[in-house]
Order: sequence, then structure tokens, then C-alpha cells
Amino acid sequence: MNLTIGNDAALAYGLLFVRTGGVVMALPMLLGIAIPIKVRMALAMLIAAALMPVASVASLEGGILAIAIRAVRELAIGATLSFAAALVVGAVTAVGDVIGASMELNSGAVLRGNVQQPNVLADGMGVLAGVLFFIGGFHRTLLLALGRSLAIAPLGSVAFPDPHSMIVLAGRMFALALELGLPLIVPLFVLGLAQGVVARLAPQVNILVAAPAAIILAGLTLLGLDAIGFGLAVMRAWSSVMTQATGWLNG
Repeated sequence: MNLTIGNDAALAYGLLFVRTGGVVMALPMLLGIAIPIKVRMALAMLIAAALMPVASVASLEGGILAIAIRAVRELAIGATLSFAAALVVGAVTAVGDVIGASMELNSGAVLRGNVQQPNVLADGMGVLAGVLFFIGGFHRTLLLALGRSLAIAPLGSVAFPDPHSMIVLAGRMFALALELGLPLIVPLFVLGLAQGVVARLAPQVNILVAAPAAIILAGLTLLGLDAIGFGLAVMRAWSSVMTQATGWLNG
């Protein structure tokens, strides 16, 4: 049984729209940006229409099952191209979570019982990573990779891409988190040790009152001193991850 949807150009546009939609639908969520679904769909349609002249189309013949498999493949390719965003945002959020915990910014959950108190530092660093993504022009790199994927992974092919390179890239998230957070985690760890030493040597000092304020002040000071270095490190992380994600297209 063969399924005909208009003509080959219409079916090719549908597959390209699915691939583009995989990028547009996944990327804002990974960057923590709230964009209405209708706007994402319209943007995906616009980008797909712009890429149609350079689309490389393989054989589009087949029944309903073949077309469904091809659509799933296009969605997987689009989501994979957005996967690089999850690595950097995940690494930055993990760093913010660890540093915020070291600064005792998430102690509200302990003091307020079942009421969850989010780590504002992790949220703020995640937003910073998303802002630097657009400031550095990495969204353009992602669009170029999407256009390049049309020549390397033509529309209509049934074969799925090799996920080995992306699995290796995913393993870098913890390394990226360590690179980003080490300059701040080490001093805060030393302050935590000093807090324990003071509590041991001077038990008359009320550590529960004095220490949190001192650690938060020290943490904010360290964040201010390392703000430029942290921003540059995030930009380097974006550049490295996006370069590897683009290189994945070469197989």
C-alpha cells in the first residue's frame, strides 16, 4: 500500500518541518525560555520553508509505516542537534546547585518543612547560559548545522544516525561542570572547613547565626570577582560543545 500526500515536494517539506520542529521545540525548553507553542510552530514552518531550496531528498516512496519511520528519524535528528544545549545548561545548572548549596541558599526547604525552596543561584546561572547562547551567536551555528544536515543526512532516508558521538559528547557534561565551578567550589569548600574548625575550637560562637551570613557574603564576593571568568568559561563551553555537535554531522 502506498500513501500519497500531495506530491514529493509536499512530503519533503513535511519531513523537513518535522526535523526543524525537533530543533525549535526542544531548544527553548533546554534553554529555559518560555515561547508559546504556536510561535514555535510558526518559526519551524518559516525555517523549513527557507531551507527547502537546499534540501537533499532521498527516495520518498513507501507506505504509511515507511513514512512514519522517516518522520521519527527526522524528529530524532532535530532533537539531537538541540541536545548540545542540554549539556551546557545542565552543567551550568549543576554548578549553580552545588555552589548554592555551599552558600546555604537552599536551606529554606529544611526550615520550612515540605515547602520547596528552589536554588535561586542555579536558576540564575541557567538563565545566564541561555543569554550567552544568543549573545555568542550560537543559535546561528545551530541553524547552519541544521542546513548542513540536509546534505549529510538527506530527507527520506530510513537509516538512523550513529549515536556514538553524541553519547561521548554527553559524557562531557560533568567535565564541563567541574571546569566551570572549580574556581568557586574550592574556596567555598575551604570556608566550610573553616566553619567546622571554628565550631570545634570556639563552641561558644553561635555558628548557626554567624556562619550563613558570612558564607553568603563570601560566596557573593567570589561570584563578583569571577563573573567575567565564569562568563568566558560558559562561552568557551558553548563553542566547544556546538563545534562537536556540528562535527557529529560528519559521521
